[in-house]
Amino acid sequence: MPKVILIGPPGAGKSTIGRLVAKRLQLQFCDTDLLIEASEKSTISDLFIGKGEEYFRKVELQTLKEVISSEHNCVLALGGGAPISEIAQGLLKNVSAPIVFLKVSLSTVTPRIGFNRTPRPLLLGNAGAQWQSLLELRRPVYESLADAIITVDGLSKEEVVAEVLKVCE
Repeated sequence: MPKVILIGPPGAGKSTIGRLVAKRLQLQFCDTDLLIEASEKSTISDLFIGKGEEYFRKVELQTLKEVISSEHNCVLALGGGAPISEIAQGLLKNVSAPIVFLKVSLSTVTPRIGFNRTPRPLLLGNAGAQWQSLLELRRPVYESLADAIITVDGLSKEEVVAEVLKVCE
């Protein structure tokens, strides 16, 4: 069972902050994208290209179910689209762990995810505009699920970790 769940768009810092929070809490760190890549022996980009988004979302939902039902305490970082399906939202609403939405602006995220160099399947074309469009669609879901919203713009990693740890108390 997760101790805390981090949600938000690509580049919000879910994996980075999740690892640091897990270390501070002396817990395992779980990232749905990394778990999927390990189980599928493929990158997320290759899964999208080779098997399609529908297949990826099914695997993502199954991974979420497995982590949530696990007996191991962990800090869980979800892929940006993981909480979007109604089934995933239902699962997340029934978890006793706090859900933290790491909110980030386009200006902060741009240097983090390097729109021109990192292949992200849903950000092909005008990556900045695609990211903004995805965020506008997903933000209401992130906000409805969140027990806490942390705006990461202008904060150091340590400051974000401290805010997440406050939520865990």
